[in-house]
Amino acid sequence: MWRKLFLTVGFVAVAAGTAFAWQTPATAYEVSIYAATPLPFWIGVSIGFLSAAVVTLRSCRDRVAGLAVALGLVTTVAIGALPVVRSYRFYGRADPMTHLGWATEMLAGRMEFGEVFYPGGHSTTALLTDAMGVPIERGMLLVAALYFAMYALFIPLIAKALSGNREMTVIAAFSGFMILPINQISNGLFFHTYSMAMWFFPVFLYALVKHIKSEREVDSITDLLLSDLAEGSVLDTVGAWNVLLAVLGVTLILIHPQVALNVIILLGTLVVLHAVVCKRLDLFVSDLRPVYGAFVFILVCWLVWIFQFDQVFSVGERVIISTYEAILGTADAGESVEARYQSARSVEATLPELFVKLFLVPTVYIALGFSVVAYTLWHSFGDTDRRNISTDVDPLSRSVVTYFGYAGLVLGPFFIAHFMGPISHLFFRHYGFGMMFAIVLGAVAVHRIGVTIPSGWLKIAKPLALGLLTVALALSLLTVFTSPYIYNATHHVSDRHVNGYETAIEHRGEEIQWSGIRNGPGREFDALLPGTGRNSRLEVSEGSSTYNDAELQALLSGRRDAARYLPVSEIDVEREVIAYREVRYSRESLRQIGTRPGVHHVQDNGGFDLYYVTPRGGGSAPAETDV
Repeated sequence: MWRKLFLTVGFVAVAAGTAFAWQTPATAYEVSIYAATPLPFWIGVSIGFLSAAVVTLRSCRDRVAGLAVALGLVTTVAIGALPVVRSYRFYGRADPMTHLGWATEMLAGRMEFGEVFYPGGHSTTALLTDAMGVPIERGMLLVAALYFAMYALFIPLIAKALSGNREMTVIAAFSGFMILPINQISNGLFFHTYSMAMWFFPVFLYALVKHIKSEREVDSITDLLLSDLAEGSVLDTVGAWNVLLAVLGVTLILIHPQVALNVIILLGTLVVLHAVVCKRLDLFVSDLRPVYGAFVFILVCWLVWIFQFDQVFSVGERVIISTYEAILGTADAGESVEARYQSARSVEATLPELFVKLFLVPTVYIALGFSVVAYTLWHSFGDTDRRNISTDVDPLSRSVVTYFGYAGLVLGPFFIAHFMGPISHLFFRHYGFGMMFAIVLGAVAVHRIGVTIPSGWLKIAKPLALGLLTVALALSLLTVFTSPYIYNATHHVSDRHVNGYETAIEHRGEEIQWSGIRNGPGREFDALLPGTGRNSRLEVSEGSSTYNDAELQALLSGRRDAARYLPVSEIDVEREVIAYREVRYSRESLRQIGTRPGVHHVQDNGGFDLYYVTPRGGGSAPAETDV
């Protein structure tokens, strides 16, 4: 009875906190979504997680535990969807702004589906926006939140499909609630196509586990080709899960072909294992269903799709060259990571601090997942008689873990190749992809540790587990969104930022070059200038920007040979002053921009200022607007 009461309190607390946050929308730029979101929301989600954890620690074997997992799921989605709950105009400052422009063009009919390398998210947004009658920015936030919700839902379903064990399923659910794939280097909870494909991958992985554990109708490619389809339907012979795998694979191609390539490598490894290794070397006995058809179909579709786009060859060339140069010692591995680390050091952040905040909990799960794979692979070599392996996991599940272990041995070097040279930021995209396996396999390890604890120690073990879970959730969820806590600013794009740039772009001088604080307004031009298609950004929006106070003062002094626009939004000011601790720009220098001779303040809406900087030779300033 008390467990149901706990759940009731938890659901009410989460609902009340979310409603309070919904009724308190963002009215200006928020440098930290954590600090700006009302305290009742955080109290509500904390109660929700605590209620779910206490109920499941009491028992994982009944329907009440299932409701507790549902409470945790709702709580996690509420946190991940905070930009929607807080009615953000948009969320995502870099790539998402470009995607906003593409989605707008697709909705307006000025861009075709096949013009975009990864049109899945954009086309979904266009359909959703048109059907619901919401602004395109809102539609993109909803689509991003939907993909994230699929991740939170399917992580425990993968564990359930893998083992059928309720305790393991609950552990996997809470592991998923930590949102470990986020690393704030190359992915996030915004409209970012790789991130969305990464969130969608658990759906594919669930279907894959269900397929390879399902009853087999054919044992090899030859059997499949020679099977008598007249005795049954094609679907019965091929398998419903196999067909679903093919559909999900094509979906992944359209969301982001890079994630689809990872899937192809995964399936290709399973094909080799099933067709060659387990048949000829007898390393392990496998009754798992093959994936020949899905592998061939997805591979062909992937090749047909990607060879329409030149960027495939440029990215592939960069990976090969960077790897080659790193091997020869002419380039450094992890260049972008080193650059970020040096930036962090400039604001007095330490490497141990950043590691604890961003990577401590994921590292624990990686170690746990590795231990499970190592144990399983050891027995695949050392003991081909599975009946001699002491474990509570069925033989098919052990075979799945073995498959994933071998797939990791193949995917690992491929991911590491992306760590070389200037493309090292791509490695952390794959890191997020790999964390999906680490979460599930880490949950298997935690469950295995749990069943070995003597019953007499449970009174001590359960409170300890609750404490560890609380710490892990807190550490992980504090970095789901960028904030000054990790020496960065949130990706919030405010109304005044968008409205200011819309007005500035509409009334701009066509030939006047734009500058900026750290970056020029190229992304804003992508998002807001009608008719901007793929790779057609205006050159004037990508002018030489300023990167510190000295360069800003040089620009304001009129030393350029032509007039410049200098947009300064509240995002720029709060990012530099609060998040970056004035390491490059001081509050005073940003505040005094409009006081310099030859600098004309031509637009102001309270959160966005546009300055017209005349060169030393003079030049007339546009009329001032207050928009």
